[in-house]
Amino acid sequence: MTAPLEGIKVIDWTQVQSGPSCTQILAWLGAEVIKIEKVKGGDPTRNEMQDIPDSPSLYFLQLNSNKKSLTLDMKSDQGKQILTDLLKDADIFVENIGPGDVEKLGFGWDDVHKLNPKLIMGSIKGFNPGSRFEKVKAFEPVAQCAGGAASTTGWFSGPDNIPTQSGAALGDSNSGMHLTIGLLAALQLRN
Repeated sequence: MTAPLEGIKVIDWTQVQSGPSCTQILAWLGAEVIKIEKVKGGDPTRNEMQDIPDSPSLYFLQLNSNKKSLTLDMKSDQGKQILTDLLKDADIFVENIGPGDVEKLGFGWDDVHKLNPKLIMGSIKGFNPGSRFEKVKAFEPVAQCAGGAASTTGWFSGPDNIPTQSGAALGDSNSGMHLTIGLLAALQLRN
């Protein structure tokens, strides 16, 4: 029996948790996932909560298993050319870099669609374009507070009655799973 996404190539320009949780599911389903990382330090989670010295953290591994990894300097012409070549024959491109950064570097929707009209692109950002918070990077605490989840956790009276972040990664992993569903639907529609 083959994996359902065997033969699908995903270019994964994501970091930390929301994007990697999305592309992790695609990798588990059999897609070839090529993760693009920064030259200096790679994905920030490689060194967060490091359980074994001189090894990638288990946090990184749980979100990036079954993926290939490539470091690129995306400010260099060579790095941009390598990503361009990868996108030309990819099926899916996922990014969650800083708001507006993918466009500044020449890899926004209009740019990648010209390279490969069949390419499906997914982006995870904290706030929609045009919002007064459009440029805010939305990691888990921001997502839970802006979405109201933090108001439902913690104590409801006394001196500690303040919004409290849940230990569960509601904003990050839920965003990743919703994007996975959308990408799979777009892939089904494309085929």
